[in-house]
Amino acid sequence: MKLMVIAACFVFSAQVTIAQKASTEDRQQQDLKLFEKEWKEMQQKDPVGWTEFKASLVLDAQQSLAKFGYGTVFTSVLDDRTREALRSYQQHNGLPASGDVDVRTWMRLRDDDSTLASAPPFLPPFMFLDSEWNDFVKVEGVWLEQGKEPDAATPIRTGVVECTKSVGICVAATASSIDNVRLEWFEIERWDEFEIATKPSDLPCGRETTRITRPDKTLLVINTAAYKNVEACTKLFGPPTPPMVSRLGDGMKLMKLKFAAYRAETDRIKSLPRKKATN
Repeated sequence: MKLMVIAACFVFSAQVTIAQKASTEDRQQQDLKLFEKEWKEMQQKDPVGWTEFKASLVLDAQQSLAKFGYGTVFTSVLDDRTREALRSYQQHNGLPASGDVDVRTWMRLRDDDSTLASAPPFLPPFMFLDSEWNDFVKVEGVWLEQGKEPDAATPIRTGVVECTKSVGICVAATASSIDNVRLEWFEIERWDEFEIATKPSDLPCGRETTRITRPDKTLLVINTAAYKNVEACTKLFGPPTPPMVSRLGDGMKLMKLKFAAYRAETDRIKSLPRKKATN
């Protein structure tokens, strides 16, 4: 049977996330230059089309600003009320206060709109169900890096692992969103009264094993770099690193961190009227 191990997605995604964080600013700058170039070319080559496009940009901006609490109305016209709202929003976010829908402002409005629509989901608490240890074990939670406390930037990946001794198989469901759920299975090498261990899996760029330990109530996945094609693996993951260990942990703590960060972002985005002090 071809071995599939639950950590493959987690480890790869974790490494990709690190690379994404490092390159986010570069990509934003690239997008900024690209949009500025395209907008300028449209203004020069298609003035009529640009006028219609600009009206749609203004309407989108008015809708977003109204949602954020800036009191705009939807006219598709860059009127005084809209200009004032744009200047207020730009100043609030450290942007040049042009009072216009320039590329930087449009990108920030787009990102803030997306943030408001992306409230964190409910995350499961950690569950280690071992009352029928000699036959069946179930572990549930979120994937975290072993030895590191989660923070608001920790990627959300929920996991459920069920192991059945009679068939020698553990089945895992890992989800990073409602629309992205992976169902995988792996063979059991050892199952005694203290621990369940899977057979090592040899992947193109690493070797992985999974251990469920009853006394500690832990589920760990150990990924060791083992580059079969050094050039290809180095291009994907960089130079070999020490073993990476992931665990199923408590989603409630991560959910609180995510909601705190979300509230902070919504407070930044929304320009809500201040309440008058009462005597």
